[in-house]
Amino acid sequence: MSLTRKFSDAERRASADKAIEVAGFLAVFFLFAGPLVMGALGISFESFRVAGGIVLGLLGLEMVFSFSISKRAANAGKDGVAVLIGTPILTGPGLLTVMILLAEQHGVFITLAALLAALAASWALLRQASAINRAVGPSVVEVFSRVMGLLLLAMAVEFVRLGLLPI
Repeated sequence: MSLTRKFSDAERRASADKAIEVAGFLAVFFLFAGPLVMGALGISFESFRVAGGIVLGLLGLEMVFSFSISKRAANAGKDGVAVLIGTPILTGPGLLTVMILLAEQHGVFITLAALLAALAASWALLRQASAINRAVGPSVVEVFSRVMGLLLLAMAVEFVRLGLLPI
């Protein structure tokens, strides 16, 4: 909601659709090809966690302090915001890593079914962002956004910690 606060209702819905498309494509691609891509590039899960933690941490800082690190993010436009929502927010390094691990433990199809259910729930919530915003008010959205930014930052620290000091 905070990323699309200047959008019209129709623009928010279009951004939600685009964000789910981006997140879904990336997640399904990584589910099937992630281990191969990472192996071909010589990237360990630990390194992926650290890199993803850094990106997620920067996003969390942006949300907490209401600034933009990237000029491209500040001028992203409607599609750019949808991509930022799609990745790293919906499909970030944590999800990609966990999906690969879950696929190894429970199989690709169970992991894919769980992914599709989570994407459907996220899509429904994103499509209702305007109604939620009207119901709770902009000040609650702003406070919630900052708290979520802090949680993202904490998740980022955890990713970096686990990447540097695996259990």
